[in-house]
Amino acid sequence: MDFAKAIDNLHKILTNEEKFAEINKAIFDAIDTDNSGTLERDEVESFIKGLLRGVHTDESGLNNGDFEDRHRIVFALLDENESGEITLDELGKFLRELFKEQIKELQEALERDKLKGQGGLNTGIQNKHFSDEI
Repeated sequence: MDFAKAIDNLHKILTNEEKFAEINKAIFDAIDTDNSGTLERDEVESFIKGLLRGVHTDESGLNNGDFEDRHRIVFALLDENESGEITLDELGKFLRELFKEQIKELQEALERDKLKGQGGLNTGIQNKHFSDEI
């Protein structure tokens, strides 16, 4: 993965309000399956389960109880006003923080890679959203 390019693309997303709004809305719409304009618990749970599809309990260490606990924590973090629903703005705040955290993690990985003298990992796995040009 080209860490520098991924970092640059995340910076572009965070500094371009129009692009960020477009990505936020696309993610929101993908989760809002009933098109209500808010995200309910079951929609968020279904989305998270979809993301984790193919991850086996023995590999992840998560059983159903653990998943439920983590889902409640994630939902509570997203639902800032404790309304029981997540708005587009609440999701946007979460995504901004998530992208900032990803930048930090990528910068750390880039530094580790530089220390190894490799300049970049080539794992064959590319995150299309963050490693391609925006």
